[in-house]
Amino acid sequence: MTKLSVIVTVLGVLSAFVVEAVHRRSMEEMIEMRDGVALHTLIHLPIRDEDHEEGKYTTIVDRSPYGYGDMEWMTDIFIPFGFAAVGQDMRGTEKSEGNFSMWQSDQYDSRDLGDWIVKQKWSNGKIMTLGASADGIGSVQTPKTDPDWLRAQYIIWASTRMYDTLFPFGTYKEKTTVDWLTDLSMPNPDVLYDNLDTVAENEAHTDWWAGLELNDADYAKINYPTAFWAGWYDIFQLGTFQAYEGYNTQSNPAVRGNSKITVDAAGHCLEAGAFFTGNAVLGRTAVVLAQMFEVYGIRPVSRSQIKDVTFYVMSSNDTAGLAAGQYWTSLDDFPKAKMTDYYFNGAGSGTTLFTNPPSPEDPHLSTSYKVDPADPVFTMGGNNLPDSIGGSIPCGPLDQAEQDARSDVLTFQTNTLGEDEELVLSGGLFANLFVSSDAIDTDFMVKISDVYPTGEVRILEDNAVRMRWRENTLTPVYMESGTVYNIEMNLWNTTYVVAPGHALRVSVSSSNNPRFSVNYQNGLVLNDPAYPGENVTATNTIYHSAQYPSKVTLPIIENKNAQLPQVHVLKEVMAAYPSITEDLLQKFSVALDKMASRKR
Repeated sequence: MTKLSVIVTVLGVLSAFVVEAVHRRSMEEMIEMRDGVALHTLIHLPIRDEDHEEGKYTTIVDRSPYGYGDMEWMTDIFIPFGFAAVGQDMRGTEKSEGNFSMWQSDQYDSRDLGDWIVKQKWSNGKIMTLGASADGIGSVQTPKTDPDWLRAQYIIWASTRMYDTLFPFGTYKEKTTVDWLTDLSMPNPDVLYDNLDTVAENEAHTDWWAGLELNDADYAKINYPTAFWAGWYDIFQLGTFQAYEGYNTQSNPAVRGNSKITVDAAGHCLEAGAFFTGNAVLGRTAVVLAQMFEVYGIRPVSRSQIKDVTFYVMSSNDTAGLAAGQYWTSLDDFPKAKMTDYYFNGAGSGTTLFTNPPSPEDPHLSTSYKVDPADPVFTMGGNNLPDSIGGSIPCGPLDQAEQDARSDVLTFQTNTLGEDEELVLSGGLFANLFVSSDAIDTDFMVKISDVYPTGEVRILEDNAVRMRWRENTLTPVYMESGTVYNIEMNLWNTTYVVAPGHALRVSVSSSNNPRFSVNYQNGLVLNDPAYPGENVTATNTIYHSAQYPSKVTLPIIENKNAQLPQVHVLKEVMAAYPSITEDLLQKFSVALDKMASRKR
């Protein structure tokens, strides 16, 4: 969630279009908000004529908790096209006054900044927002007050459902929360602990989270062009899809159905870029550039193969996977998958994941395992915030084989695909489990992975349920020993081709640390003075019988060539914009990695 600002990838590309010299004038202001708190703001204005007289300009705004010592990327992008560029430190960060409120004040602060801008003599009354990651989370709060000056938004790797991001089904992503807040520069260091305490106090989905989320009425206020950039292995993948869905389907009818989205393989997880070789990095740079031109009204995409929904089709990085997937596609909408149930079987070896439900005659009714909070399953990859970008948890398609071999991990696997077989997934992944425990509280984690012929087990997606919050209540609902519970979980989304010679695996466990905090299984909530309390070792059970048929539901694409056609996005974008070359895209993709890794 660093400020990277990913748009640095296109800085030089955009500059290639400049045909006249553009001067600029810069100002630094402390702008007072409605409550008297002053926020540090940098303003850069274009000046075009010989006398360096100012005109009236549309303004691009990026508000951030990371500071603007590197704001040159923003001015170099937008000043040449006649935009004003404004960057503001969010309250309580960097040079701004006040206390950082985890975006609770951003709907008002962004409104107050916008109202100030349109009163300036250099403003033409139009503002467009740009935001990546933490900046993007702040940016999506802007529509809440329905400002008439808001004319476009470009949103990158950001969520409109922060509870789902930090507490998926009640399971706390504590390490990510602590890493990110600790990484901020806050003039009042006590605010770090205040924010951590506030998060713990709102472990349930309380009204506090409404300040970070958009509802139906908020989406209805969207009446301008919008575009999104997501990543399959991004920490905000689900949240970005939720934002896109809301903006695209619940917005004002005048713009409904016109939002655009690019989904690359990596998102924040830059490490994943090396795993996906089909122009995954250069392709995302090119498509995002083209979408930005269109959303900000600089120039529409003129190539018919670049459509509103563009995404990377992942597969394994071996010979079979490179032939089956690892390419870009671009469609009018996401494909319609055939949602197919795959049922668990407890035979214990060979194929244990079938499309047929369990038979009443099957003797393997359930499988149990011991869960010791002192010895959690270790996180290996997935949608995490890695140390290269301000976090500390490995991300991407890492090998699960060692963790899957533990006695407290159950695995269920399809047949190995034949030499002409592929299993093509595109869409949402879901799990429906029947479970029990002899503890009053525990977690259940589900991972979906690609099993290679070599024995590698590469994670696609995963998620978890903390049982005390399984009913999404404001107070914990604990388990009773001997009672079988039915739980459902969203395992996020993917587009992935399981290649010939591979198999698909579902792994079930009750820990995945540090991605999720350890559940000590004693029932104590996070803000209990006695937390974490004593460890309770539990026996957990997964049922896979005709009466209790645990399963995953997968989005199967039946005709890959028709539903996921390969599109050469680099060729298409470079044809639409002749000044863009592959060498130029490569140069600024490297710059992105350096910025994201803080190698400045």
